[in-house]
Amino acid sequence: MHKVGKGILGGEHREIFGMRIVLASESESRKRALEILGLKYEVQPSAIDERAIRDPDPVVLTRRLAEAKAWAVVRSLHGAEAAAAAPGGWASGRVSGEEPAVVVAGDAVVAKERRIFEKPRSYEEAMAFLHELSGSALRFVTSLVVIRTDTQKVLSTVEFASIRFRELVEREIRDYVMRYPVLQFAGAFEGDGVLRFAESVSGSFNFMTGVPVSRLAVFLREQGVAV
Repeated sequence: MHKVGKGILGGEHREIFGMRIVLASESESRKRALEILGLKYEVQPSAIDERAIRDPDPVVLTRRLAEAKAWAVVRSLHGAEAAAAAPGGWASGRVSGEEPAVVVAGDAVVAKERRIFEKPRSYEEAMAFLHELSGSALRFVTSLVVIRTDTQKVLSTVEFASIRFRELVEREIRDYVMRYPVLQFAGAFEGDGVLRFAESVSGSFNFMTGVPVSRLAVFLREQGVAV
């Protein structure tokens, strides 16, 4: 079933009820973002080497990582045909054949002054992260990329939450690290950690799901998903 409406940029877009949505991540937080919107989706991790993509600017880094994840899944869905559009010299155009799908990818980091905190590689590093973030002002930076496979239209954004942690004590850090899958979280914390540790928060609510849910809804609608 199709429905024609106006896009956020003023042009027409065609909504397709039941369009295939592919999440390029196994993140439970990003799954929750789609579940909040009441959407059915499938998971297809990108399996890129995230450590191979580096940049000292957290905005550039998260955007590059989210784009790389999204295009890796687009390529896996449509093979050589999709190689006409990905970054790095690929040409734009439509991919014919299969039913259209929308690929959703995101990335998140925590930034404190000039340091970037990605996912910790051990529980010891997770505890060290939280000790360093204790009593500090930080930014939770998230990128969202949504690509429609047949038109290869890309929508993306970077959003920020400004957070200040109160002074944390060893016992609560250890308790949090023991009870949560902190190795999956940028900076070793997620929404519950913000609720527990923060004394002030402003800006985006991106830390709750790893992507900005409200903007995700707008992007999916612009790509033709009935949201």
